[in-house]
Amino acid sequence: MTGDRRDKAVAKIAARQKTLVTTAQLAQCGLGKDAVAYRVHSNRLHPVFHGVYSVGCGELPPLARELAALLACGKGSLISHHSAAFVWGLRTAPPTEVEVSVVGRCCASRKGIRVHRIQKIHRHELSRHEGLWVSSPARAILEVAVTASVDEVADLVNEGQGLRRFTPGELEAVQRRHRGRRGARKLAEVLGDEDAMTVTRSKAEKAFLKLIRDARLPVPETNERLGRYKPDFMWREQRLIVELDSYQFHGGPDGFQNDREKDLVYRDAGFDVLRPTRNHVIHEPARVLVSVVRALERASGG
Repeated sequence: MTGDRRDKAVAKIAARQKTLVTTAQLAQCGLGKDAVAYRVHSNRLHPVFHGVYSVGCGELPPLARELAALLACGKGSLISHHSAAFVWGLRTAPPTEVEVSVVGRCCASRKGIRVHRIQKIHRHELSRHEGLWVSSPARAILEVAVTASVDEVADLVNEGQGLRRFTPGELEAVQRRHRGRRGARKLAEVLGDEDAMTVTRSKAEKAFLKLIRDARLPVPETNERLGRYKPDFMWREQRLIVELDSYQFHGGPDGFQNDREKDLVYRDAGFDVLRPTRNHVIHEPARVLVSVVRALERASGG
């Protein structure tokens, strides 16, 4: 095979793999070690990971880096953990290292790739997405929960719920299958563990009240009845209610319908309603405070 024909064969493979080819595929096209080195030197091949190259200008298309990690790790590998969360849109930026799980065999981590070894994976927890084998969105949250805080896990759950990447039932099924394993406890807390929910709710409410007091704003009534409901926070005189939303109490069709019903009741009673999430209160307090201040100013005619 001539040089041009070899390069055309390589380009054909790369076109199917987001510009990528492996050392083995290059060899099948008739390119030995010296031929590969020459093409790297002349900027026709660009190393991505050990044994994986990009053909062309070297600029990778979306998710090519993740595919390169799978090609580097070989059979039985899948994108997992924080990288899976990125692939599914649950986080906006990829992690520094591509995280890959390898089923049933040894595979060492290498520069740019963090490898997790697993014995097996349930068929409902493995998905095919954008040409990649990847942990399902629900499993990805469980994997991230191993090292993430409960609040971080809740953020991912809320994001996934908003993107409709999973149902509450799918999350609960993953949690049940992995009960007792690392990460499952935190996921259980986010899904509604009674003890953990008390802590999470309390943390958000305390943070919100501290925010109000530090800003020297009027202190609201807390969990006081208004009709058949008990708003989280209520400024009765200023006709303002703040409800701290969360996936646990507000996720899914039933929670959504109940919240809309409460809002109608509150507004019929002449109240304005704000619904920041608990994670907004913890991680974006300034944003929440501005909303409350503006609502109180409107109520006072300011």
